[in-house]
Amino acid sequence: MREVKGTQLYEAEKFESIRDLVLKSCDKHAERDAFIFRRKPTESEIHRSYGEFGSDIRALGTYLLNSKFAGENLAVVGENCYEWFVSYAAILSTDSVGVPLDRALPEGELVALLERSSSKVLFYHPKHHQMMESIYEAMKKGENNVVVEKFVCMSVDYIDKKCVWPSDNDAFVDIYEWIRQGRSLYVAGDTKINTMPINTEEPRIILFTSGTTALSKGVLLTHKNITSNVFSISTALYVKPGERYFSILPLHHTFENTCDFFLMTRGACGCVSDGLRYIVKNFEEWKIDICISVPLLFENIHSKLMDGIAASGKQKLIDVMIPVTKFLRKLGLDVRRAVFAELLNKLGGNLHLVVIGGAGIDKRYIETFNNFGIDFYMGYGLTETSPVISVTTHDYNVYGSVGRPLYGITVAIDTEDKSKNAVGEILTKSDCVTLGYYNNEEATKEAIDENGWFHTGDMGYLDKKGGIYVTGRVKSMIVLTNGKKAFPEEIEQVVAEIKGVKEAFVWGNANDRGQIDICAKLIIDRRAIAKQLEIKGEANDGEVSTYLNNEMREANHKMPSYKIVKNYVFSEGEMIKTTTLKIKRPKEQEAIESKLAANGVTMREMNGCNLDKLS
Repeated sequence: MREVKGTQLYEAEKFESIRDLVLKSCDKHAERDAFIFRRKPTESEIHRSYGEFGSDIRALGTYLLNSKFAGENLAVVGENCYEWFVSYAAILSTDSVGVPLDRALPEGELVALLERSSSKVLFYHPKHHQMMESIYEAMKKGENNVVVEKFVCMSVDYIDKKCVWPSDNDAFVDIYEWIRQGRSLYVAGDTKINTMPINTEEPRIILFTSGTTALSKGVLLTHKNITSNVFSISTALYVKPGERYFSILPLHHTFENTCDFFLMTRGACGCVSDGLRYIVKNFEEWKIDICISVPLLFENIHSKLMDGIAASGKQKLIDVMIPVTKFLRKLGLDVRRAVFAELLNKLGGNLHLVVIGGAGIDKRYIETFNNFGIDFYMGYGLTETSPVISVTTHDYNVYGSVGRPLYGITVAIDTEDKSKNAVGEILTKSDCVTLGYYNNEEATKEAIDENGWFHTGDMGYLDKKGGIYVTGRVKSMIVLTNGKKAFPEEIEQVVAEIKGVKEAFVWGNANDRGQIDICAKLIIDRRAIAKQLEIKGEANDGEVSTYLNNEMREANHKMPSYKIVKNYVFSEGEMIKTTTLKIKRPKEQEAIESKLAANGVTMREMNGCNLDKLS
């Protein structure tokens, strides 16, 4: 088993608790903007300083400490907004347990997690008000086992006009009423929130996984887990005080959550997205410096940039200048941002750092942004590791790798094979690793062995410089009839390089001869394919099929024979995904196979055809 330990690039401060991290950062950067946001996309922007942020956290936290809910499990659900940050930070500044919940869950699934977590308070976004009333009414009738005693609305004034605020129902509370009461107590001298002891090694967060391959598990995290991960990130990435970052991933998402804590320590300003429709507009108007996101966001931005370049007629000039700037960089002169300033201005002009996590991304997107002067890094981690295990950096940025382990983190490959790039399960050990799963001792023992190694469930290998390469998930691995093993994620990455293919899903399909065929579903862009075929408008099904047949043949040539895609279908629909945009593999496969069965056809018969044509 080969092990590799992370190294330190930058000096960093280490905090004892999340409370200390947040409040000390608020005091240190009191005069700087902490957040810029809007209540609605059509309204004026609102600024909140770190001083105001810290004051609201202290006020709400003081109220909680003096309430019957001190030490209880307290949940937060809703759209990204200032009050979400305040609620969660206040909970974690006390002795309570924070339970951040997925904002996109349907009512039944949200109820199930509230029941499982035994949450006594639920802070919610006004968009969720109608659902909260429904949960409350069902709770009164004994139709669920929810034990929530207070439903705390983050912004009462923005409840849907169809709803009426239940002012006569004391189960529903305006968050600012609690903040007002807590501030009165704090001003009167109740300042224990600043100094009260916090056990940093006990579970203080229950974070439910996205459940791409199984039922979501409640991951138990401690203050030490989070602050250790923030420290490790701080030693790898440098952010200047006052830089603006784009808050777009859901705040319950562990990647966004921990990285926001890291950015707070640097005094950065969080610009809260107005929504997917306004992404480019937000980049431009807020002059975003940093973005932490998932591949899909930048794939869409890349598409818009390329369309803009094509429309401007400057593609040839850009093609000439890219190699020139590359040559100058070799001489120590980086002029990318000056040469491509016009393009960068479409994203506000300041974007210089992008960190992508959650899934792999096509090489051409990375190359494009790097060519224009934007440092494009890949991160890797899991909810159970708080989450970041590794990230590419300025001194190691190799395509295909998810970087070297962060400082304080050890990674190993579980294999006895000593050959180069030998694949095995990725293991990790650090202060960032979870204590285990909430009320699930069996899953805990399965994930963390007796030597303290956390088994990630990901397969991969290490290069000679200690860079990590993820080949796929153990649970999604395709075992072929001949015993060879293929990882869908690896194949998807190759197939997704085909121009006009927006996304790919690969699975193992049993054929009528009892063998396993590797099959794929491709999400296509007809206009992009038409452009490749040099035809106007959109490509029809026949043209799409002819084009994809040729491209799939080329893609298969890039892979060992046992990994080739035997049959594929294409579609213009969306994959079945988690709210963090990961494909729900079992459900997606089930949906495809059910559709084929309902129409009495096989993948072999549908090869190269439009899946959407089936009823």
